[in-house]
Amino acid sequence: MSTTSTLDAAHPSTSVAGKPRGLTFRPPQLRDPRLHVAAVLLTVQVLGQTVIDWDLSVAQILVALGSAAAVELAMTVPGSGVVAWPASALLTGNGVALITRVPGTEHGDWLSTRGWYVFAATAALSVLSKYVIRVGNRPLFNPSNLGLVLTFLILGSGIADPQDLWWGQPSVGLTVTCAVIAVGGLVITTRLGLLRISLIFWSVFASLTGIAAALGHDITARWSLGPVSGWTYWSTVTLSPEVLIFLFFMITDPRTVARGRRGAELYAIAVATIGALLVSMQTTEFATKVALLAALVIVCGLRPAIEACGDRPGRIAMVALPVVSVTVVLLAAPRQASLDPTAPLPAVELARVGLGDGFDSLGGSFTLADARRVAERTAGALLAVDRALAQGDTAALRRVTAGPYRETVVRAAASRPEAPVRTFDSARLDVVRERAEFQAQPRLLVHLTGTLDGRRWSGDYHVAATTADVHIEREV
Repeated sequence: MSTTSTLDAAHPSTSVAGKPRGLTFRPPQLRDPRLHVAAVLLTVQVLGQTVIDWDLSVAQILVALGSAAAVELAMTVPGSGVVAWPASALLTGNGVALITRVPGTEHGDWLSTRGWYVFAATAALSVLSKYVIRVGNRPLFNPSNLGLVLTFLILGSGIADPQDLWWGQPSVGLTVTCAVIAVGGLVITTRLGLLRISLIFWSVFASLTGIAAALGHDITARWSLGPVSGWTYWSTVTLSPEVLIFLFFMITDPRTVARGRRGAELYAIAVATIGALLVSMQTTEFATKVALLAALVIVCGLRPAIEACGDRPGRIAMVALPVVSVTVVLLAAPRQASLDPTAPLPAVELARVGLGDGFDSLGGSFTLADARRVAERTAGALLAVDRALAQGDTAALRRVTAGPYRETVVRAAASRPEAPVRTFDSARLDVVRERAEFQAQPRLLVHLTGTLDGRRWSGDYHVAATTADVHIEREV
């Protein structure tokens, strides 16, 4: 993302008429690989705006690009007298814009400056880091990678969150986008002699993630009702377009990859193994994405040691890392975010079930049939609550409730209120999101109508649900 090509050496310079004596302009060169990377990422940005419907504005992209370029020029022009095209800084800014999202930004609001300071600060900090944190004559960390990790860890998902791993249902637009990333990445890394780093990383990372998935590891995600597990978890984490960008354009930054063939291979294995270990310890998509990005920060920090190992026969270390990581994954993988299965519920049939506009954020993964199933199970859960309250059965109450609603009904069970006669005829469902938990698994707002002791009745409930399990969390 902040790929800095080996062509950072001086390009032909042209004097700028009317400028102070000695100030020259260094124009971009078409053969510079940084321009080729920029072409790929710019194409992805255009596709994201036109066919993938990203919640990212053109203004936010320009803020990131402008901030990165401004810091680059401020750091280089005064000392050199050269106004060079800030190719590396623009890649860094583009990478920041490509990954960062600010909750509340809506697709199509091209001029939105919502959270502009997040993009500006992240891009500026990223570029500044490559001049401040250096080992020898090159930056220690990948600039955009370091800036993104610090932003997400400090601000949290309520203010800044990474682009989703899942980019939507299969479509022509998504296929074209993935093809642009894959073909562009293969061509550029092959030209720079860095393709083996991408291939080694993906092979190790995909294998270790597969072990975690096979052992039952899952995560919650804002685009999925219920945990993401099994094949879906593995394919989402390892084949995501975001991960492809990471392996083709971020870990292969020529200025921050470990030097030497053996050192580069050890570097790729280290990023993959540490990434898989950190990812296997997470139960949310937000934490999973930050963990993978953080793995590169850790390995870049260890780069001097990796290069030292690479100067010697490194086969033992190259074998030991995957072996140790497999062992740890086996121990750490069974971390699950699943809901406890609900108990058998009274059967309910609803005449009408509708969906609100909030389900658009799930990309069509939640169907009307799913909505009917959840609505009828919610109605059944209410009947189960009525019955358990009358019997004072707190264990039964705990099986179908959660959060504040559980606390309320468990307290009420002490008085054993008489069970009402309740019927249901319709339901409407929508998605509920808390700003502070933007990346969390979505909750549902279930609006039920019917009768209560012979009188018309309606109720609204926040529900934690999958297509199979329902837990009522709050009565609105």
